[in-house]
Amino acid sequence: MVWEVVILVVLAGAFVVLKIVQSESDRKRRLDRAQRDLRVKAATGGFAPKKWDEPETEENEPEDDACEEEIPEADEEPDSGEPEEKEKTD
Repeated sequence: MVWEVVILVVLAGAFVVLKIVQSESDRKRRLDRAQRDLRVKAATGGFAPKKWDEPETEENEPEDDACEEEIPEADEEPDSGEPEEKEKTD
């Protein structure tokens, strides 16, 4: 009868130790997940204030193609509308 009580006490102690280890690992996992979620939110701009004044549609945004056609790049010469004269070789 004494051996049975000793075995039950040892098993109960092992059970308590395993539960403590499991709860610590769960706590660490939850903490890591929360930190990862914060890093993702910070990287994607999740903390930026929402713009309530501007609608999310693309109707009000200017088109980039129209702006590129009007403004020539720095290394390009603007078209004058006159045909270019070819150099005559003698």
